[in-house]
Parts: sequence; C-alpha cells; structure tokens
Amino acid sequence: MDSDEDERESFEVTDFDLQNEFNPNRYKRKKGSKKHAIYGVFAPESDDESEMRAGFGGGGRNAGPSMEDIGFISAGVSGQKTTDDDAPTDEEIEPEQEKEEEEEEVIVPGRMTRAQKSHAMLMKADRNLGSWQKYTKGYGEKLLMKMGYTHGKGLGKNKQGIVRPVEATKRRPGKGAIGAHGSEHPHLDAPDVVEDSEEEEDLQFKEQLSQWKKQPTDQGRRKKVTYKYRSAEEVKKSGISRKKKNREGDSAISKVKVIDMTQPEQRIMGSYGEMVVDRPREPVDDGDTRAFDMPELTHNLQLLVEMSEQQIVQHDRQLHFEEDLVVNLQHEKTKLEGVLKEEELRISRMKKVLEMIGSCEEKFSATSSDPHVLDECEIVIRKLHTEFPEEYRAFEVSQLVVVILFPLVKRNMASWSPFAESEKHIDLFKKWKSILDNEDNRVTIPDGPTINMYERMLWELWMPVIRRAIVQWQPRKSDKVQEFLENWIPLVPYWMKEHIYDALIMPRLIKEVEDWNPLTDVVPIHSWIHPWLPLLGDRLQPVYGPIKQKFGNALTGWHPSDSSAKTILTPWKAVWSQGTMDAFILRHIVPKLVICLEEFTINPYQQHLQPFQWVLAWDDFLPSPVMVTLFEKNFFPKWIQVLCSWIGNNPNFEEVSNWFTGWKTLFPARLMTEPAIKNYFNDALTVMNRALGGVTSTKENLVFLNNLSRQREKGPADKWEDQLAITAQAEVPSSFREFVDRKAQEHGILFVPTKRRQEGKLVFTFGACQIYIEKGVVFMQEGAEWKPVSLNVALERAQGLG
Repeated sequence: MDSDEDERESFEVTDFDLQNEFNPNRYKRKKGSKKHAIYGVFAPESDDESEMRAGFGGGGRNAGPSMEDIGFISAGVSGQKTTDDDAPTDEEIEPEQEKEEEEEEVIVPGRMTRAQKSHAMLMKADRNLGSWQKYTKGYGEKLLMKMGYTHGKGLGKNKQGIVRPVEATKRRPGKGAIGAHGSEHPHLDAPDVVEDSEEEEDLQFKEQLSQWKKQPTDQGRRKKVTYKYRSAEEVKKSGISRKKKNREGDSAISKVKVIDMTQPEQRIMGSYGEMVVDRPREPVDDGDTRAFDMPELTHNLQLLVEMSEQQIVQHDRQLHFEEDLVVNLQHEKTKLEGVLKEEELRISRMKKVLEMIGSCEEKFSATSSDPHVLDECEIVIRKLHTEFPEEYRAFEVSQLVVVILFPLVKRNMASWSPFAESEKHIDLFKKWKSILDNEDNRVTIPDGPTINMYERMLWELWMPVIRRAIVQWQPRKSDKVQEFLENWIPLVPYWMKEHIYDALIMPRLIKEVEDWNPLTDVVPIHSWIHPWLPLLGDRLQPVYGPIKQKFGNALTGWHPSDSSAKTILTPWKAVWSQGTMDAFILRHIVPKLVICLEEFTINPYQQHLQPFQWVLAWDDFLPSPVMVTLFEKNFFPKWIQVLCSWIGNNPNFEEVSNWFTGWKTLFPARLMTEPAIKNYFNDALTVMNRALGGVTSTKENLVFLNNLSRQREKGPADKWEDQLAITAQAEVPSSFREFVDRKAQEHGILFVPTKRRQEGKLVFTFGACQIYIEKGVVFMQEGAEWKPVSLNVALERAQGLG
C-alpha cells in the first residue's frame, strides 16, 4: 500500500504550498507526459535524461536503442516485429516534447528521494561556476562556448544535460562502502531523504505550520535564531581596539608598496587598502534565501546599529578627552597659582626696592651737606645687593650708583691733589670695590667694552683727576708719583694700570729723555729713570736707546783720565744686558784705552803709572779676553823690549827683579790666570835667567823671544805626522761659527755670546756690533733691523772702520 502511495502523485495542499504561496521562484507542478501514462513506473525520469544518456553514449547514427524504440511484442513468433497502432508517431511526440521542455520540472523537496535530490542539485545552476577564471585566461569556457554551451544551461544538444559540474569529495575515514556515510554529493544531507514515516511528516507539518514566518533551510532543518547583545562597555572597548589597529596600520601598512597580480594585468598600489577597495565583490550564494528576506531593511538596520556604536565610541572618546582636559586644566591652574604667588612676591619685593630707591633720591642729593651721606648710601646699596639680588640683576639697580653715588664722590674729589695726598680716598674706594666689583654690577659702555660699576667709577671719577696731575708732573721728580701708584695700583684693574703706564707715564719719560743732555745736566739720568724699574720694567726699553746714543756722543772727546764716564755708566751695568754693555764699552771706551796704552811710556828709572791705572780701572767693565788682547798688543811688546834693553846695559839685577815683581803685582788676579799674561811673564823670567847666564845681548834676547813665541804658537815638537794632523785640524774649522771665532781672534775682535736671541738664534757681541749666524750667513743689527752682511764687512764694522 505504501508503495502504491509513493507511485502516485498527490494533489492535496501541502505545507510546501502554504510556505511558498508568495514565493515567485517556487517550483511548478509538472504535467505528466504521455510516456508516464503508457509506461507508468517504468517510464524514464524525463525525456531530457534519455537524450542526455543517448548523448553520452556517443549519439548520432551508431547510438544504441532508446526508450522510444521499445514496444510491446505479441506472444507469437519470437523476433517478429509488430507495430503498435496505439503508439504515437514521431510527428506526435515532437510537439509534446517541445511543450514539455518549455515547462520546468517541479520536484517537491519534502517528497524527493535521494536520487531525485541528487539529480535536482545537478540540474540547478551554480552562480559561482567559472569564478576561478578571473585568475586564468578562460580557455575552458571559450572551448565550451564554441561547442554551443550556454552559461547556466545544461550540456548536450538540447541542453538536457547536467548544469552543475560533478564535484570531487573526500571520503571519511572508516567504512569504505559507497553511501555508508550518506550522499556522496557535497550538497546533500541525510535529513533531506524521504522517510516512510507518517508521524514524522505530521510532526514536521505542525512545526512548519506553527512557525510559518520562518523559512526552512535547504536541508529542511530549522536554524535557531540567536541574538547577541553588546553592552556599551564592549562597544567602547571594540572602538578603542579598532582605533589602535588603525593607528598601527597607518604607521606600518600604509607605507607598504603592494604589487597586485590577482588580475590579468599587474597593478602597483600604494597600500593594501587600495587593493581591497578596487577588487570587485563576488556574489555570495549562501543557499539560505528566505521567503520574506528584506536585505534593504536589514542593511538599514545594520547601518543604524553601526551609527549608534560609532556615536557611543565618539561620546566615550569625547568623555576621555574632556577628562584629560580637566586634568590638564587642573595642573595648569596649580601651575598658574604658583606663578601668581611668585609674581605677587616679586611685586612686593619690587615695591620695597622702589621705596628704597625713592628714599635714596630724596636723601642722597648732590647738594647734601651731611658728611655721613656716603656711608648711608653704602648701606642702602649693600642692602639692595644682598637682600634683593634677583631684582638687582634683572633691573640693573646698579645704575642707581651712577645717579646717586657718582655726584657725591665727584664733589669730594674736586679739590683732591693725588700726588700730594696719595692716601686720601683709598678707604672710600676699597669699600666700594667690595660692593661694586663683581659680575652683578657689570654694564656695557656705549661704543666701549663691558666693565663693572667699580671700574666705571674709577674711569669716570678717578682717572680724570690722575690725568690732570700727570700732565702737571715733572718726570725728574718722580718720588711722589711712584708712591701714589704703589698705593693705588692694588685698587686699579689691570687694563687701567696698563693705560696709565703706556698712555700717561711713558710718553712723559720719553719726552724728558729726549730733552736730557748728559754734558750739561747736573742730575744724573739714572736718578730719575731707575726708580721706575720696579713699576715699568721692560717698558723702559724704548728709553735705553736714546740714553746710549747720548752717552756715546758725550764720550766722543772723553779721555780715560776722566773718571766721570765710569761713574755715569756704573748704575747702568745692572740695567743693561751684558751684551749691550760690552758692545757699548767696545765701541766707546776700548778705543780710548788703546790710545792710552799706546801713549804710555815704560821707564824703569822714572815710571809714571797713572795711564796704566786708568786702563785697569775699567777691568770690571771689560771682559777678560778684551783686557788680555788690550795688554797683549799694546803693553807687553813694549814692556819686554824695555826689559831686554835694560838687561843689555849691565843693570843691577836686584833692581830688575824688584821692577819685575812690581809690575806683576799691578795686574789683577783675574788677568794673572790668563795663559797669555802668564807667557809674557815667563818670557821675562827666561830673559832674566839668560842674563844671569851671561847672555845680555839685547838683539839675541829679542830673537830668542821671537823664536820662543813662534814655537809656542806651533805647539810641542812631536812626530811630524801628528804635528801635521794637528795643524790640518787647526787650520780647517769644523763650523762657520768656529771660522768666525778664528777670524775675530786674528783681528783682535771680541766675539762672545749674549743672553739674547733673534729668530731663535743666539746673538753674539762681535766687536762693537751685534750679530747672529744662521745657515752660514752673518746677520748684523742696524738700528731696529737685522740685515745679512759678508764676513769682511762685519770685521770692518766690528773694528769701527765701516
């Protein structure tokens, strides 16, 4: 009975009809074909299926027999073919087939078998079919289109084939039998298969009837609608997390260069966002289309929900912003309150400062006769500096000193004579130095340097008085000026002290030296120049040149018998350098001494020693080599000759011995240690011994002394090879300096080093000149310049010939 019910088609109103009454895409009931009427259950499922199978079998002329060729055969002779008069002809079948093709096959989901369900799914068009072709060039679809395929229709000549392609599925582990786990088709589930249970159908009908607003899914299974509620706090958290993600994405992803190769043509984009925006959205077929779906309404509701969430997030952010703003304003308020308190304190301090300044202007006027006004002014300025240091620096309160203090000090110093009253006002300036000589009182003079207020006080009040006093000062009376400077120099800054020395004192001294005449002035120059040495020191070097020149001019007609020259030069011996003094003596004194010795007469019977003593008086001025050379060339030759002549006249040898001893005692001990002086006295003893031996001839003694002198110059008579080597070594100097030294000895010129240096080279005294040697060249001083000269010219100038 059940099988009969399955084989017939019911025309009653079902639940499916009620649910899909207003569904424009509902299934249409298919009209039964003529073959169903003839063959019944043995009829094919559809004409399209038979054609499809015939097409798959190869089709054409060689196709196998179809259902159309099957007919009833009588029970007569086997194999005899009889025509069925009731069977429709081809002309009758074709119009019916065309009419049936126009109508769609209606299959009720609630009454479908598994095979029907599978066939229906294969005959249903797939919207996503061929969606993968956007990644390819679409050759497969082009080939199908050439063969007559239409998108969304079935395969075959008459479009009777399957529409959806066969899909491969992965089998589940376990049993391997086909159908063990349900349908092999991925879109079919077991609940869709028709069950022969009326109770189950009635229960399903009641559930669907009671929930008629809900549309069942394709599998006939109800989905339970779950509502997810989100609180305002969750919406806020999601907004914060989204904001953080956007910030992170903006910083990193927005700078990434993207190459999109998902399209037929390669594209270069600035960020991932552009690729997402430009990519077309694909239609989504979730297979869950309901009868009363209203996507526009759903979309609008979703927009309202999102707008509400955005408003909640914005209000939350605004709330946080306002809270942060309140905190910042509170901090700013606290800060401003502190600033306000500080400003109020500063205002109160400034009021006090202004009150003190106002009282100063009233009390400390320039016309005030109060003798203690300066002391009170000192108290006020010191109080302002110690109790209000910030205001003192910021508003330059030190300028108050210029307005109040300067007129008072200037009034007290108007009648001051600084050189006569050198210690007056020292205490006043010492007090103000302790107050004003610091960085807080530093000011900038217009078009001038930056100085403190104490230095400005000295410059504007003290210096004008000193200038007037120095202008009236007589340089030859410098005791009071020196005393004044010694008292005030510790209170004067360095730059002001230099200004006093260089701009006030030195011009007056130079002018006075120029007017000085050593021949007519009774007061020696050293008496008013040397007291300035402790204060001026090397600054007096420009004065020494004119003084030496005037001394030299004064010594032009000088004679060694005049001891005033030595008296004048003695104080300068400790002032001038040794080289300067030696050069001056060699140029102006030694020539006079040479003349004195040349004119000196040696007479054993009546000897006058004054010229000899005049020469020895300059022993402490002349270096030992100069004195030795002076006596060796101008005294001892005459002295030896007189001795030889005296011995040749048969003298009293006791008198000769006394005479020899007397001359030996006249020479200072410093000169007696010199080898040349010793040799001359030894030669005199040798002559005296020869005379005791009987050799009294003057000529013989002189010849003997000449040979002895030559032998002494040549040295001891050793081997001729050694003597030759010594001679060669002596004749060839090892350096240019040694060569100059040898030439100086040959010409009797003093050649000694000094303590001075020029261009890093040692300066020598070369007779009356100053020279230094550099790379085999002699540089001689001519005035303030050093010029290169030849050695012959230097020798001539050293001897006073040039």
